[in-house]
Amino acid sequence: MNGIIIACGGALIAAVVSLIQLFAQRRWQKQDRTADRITDLSEKISDVQTTLNAHIKADAENDARQARRRIISFSDECRRGLQHSEEAFTSIMDDITDYKYYCEHVNPKFKNEKAVHSIKFIDEVYDKTKRENKFI
Repeated sequence: MNGIIIACGGALIAAVVSLIQLFAQRRWQKQDRTADRITDLSEKISDVQTTLNAHIKADAENDARQARRRIISFSDECRRGLQHSEEAFTSIMDDITDYKYYCEHVNPKFKNEKAVHSIKFIDEVYDKTKRENKFI
């Protein structure tokens, strides 16, 4: 009888050890799958970040180009003798500030020489218009 109890106890212990090993193996496999998913997500996030940075850079350059076009156009209007309101000058001065910041700090290799004379001319016209109080 003791032999039967010992045999059953041994079988029970073996079964418990097997169950523990099975649960541990499943948990490790689950952890491995989770780690793989995390790695995949991390790679996807990195790809999205790279794409987003490229779009941000392109948008900033496009904004600078648009500001430059407005600056040159405003300068041309001033050269043709068109008068502007103080609000129009304030708006173009904001464009000039943003454009200069982009050229100096964001992308120093950006071709800035296209607007240098226009900016200088706008500054001169603004100073004269302000002195003479000739805003429309």
